[in-house]
Amino acid sequence: MNFERGEQPHRPRVVQNRPSSQGGYGGNRDFGNSYNRGNRFNQGNNRPAPKRRFNKPPRQEKKIYFIALLPTAEAGKEIIRLKQEFAEHYGARFALKVLPHITLQVPFTADPFLEKTLTAGLAEFAASAQPFEVTLNGFGTSLFKAQRILYIKVAQEPAIMNIHKELVTFLRREFGFSRMLARDTFRPHVTVAFNDLTAPQLEAAWPEYEHRPFNISFKVNNLYFMRHNGSSWEVLQKCRLGQPL
Repeated sequence: MNFERGEQPHRPRVVQNRPSSQGGYGGNRDFGNSYNRGNRFNQGNNRPAPKRRFNKPPRQEKKIYFIALLPTAEAGKEIIRLKQEFAEHYGARFALKVLPHITLQVPFTADPFLEKTLTAGLAEFAASAQPFEVTLNGFGTSLFKAQRILYIKVAQEPAIMNIHKELVTFLRREFGFSRMLARDTFRPHVTVAFNDLTAPQLEAAWPEYEHRPFNISFKVNNLYFMRHNGSSWEVLQKCRLGQPL
């Protein structure tokens, strides 16, 4: 299915969930006072006309989502074993709460009523792509907003770099993602330790992991639309690559 604007209805935009006016909904007219102007309905009656009450639709609490690639079961077991080993030796355990994954689109917030639209759009996008191979090779570290991260490197091969580029273009065009949210920069990786990883822990571990071999390849057949349920991430939708709708 093509995504030309002239050939399909406009999709709701995820990142612009603002009311249409300062009044909140339906423009800036003051409906409560519109029947009292000029005292047209109060002649012979000293009591003001009752104001009409309009019920605003209930606000839904926004949810947090992201889009990822997941390894095969066999590769996932190896990554989890590695996380457990690191936690036992160095004490950083938070990463054990998160499924092994490669982030394609960083977390974003949206109203839950958009889930069906987002899911359908991602299914269409995935159907236009093709399965591809991913290779994990070695380890790296980074510092992001004062948070230390130990990760497994993902080879930046054309297939994975292209699907990220096409995805951010799709999210900007169809759902109004900003360039700050749907970013051009992409350094694919699988996290081993983060959040509770301290400077002394990383300093002690890095000499072991800096030159440690870790080589796994697996085939990617799906994109995963993930949602945070308040305590952990869950798979909201698995979108098959290369499958006609």
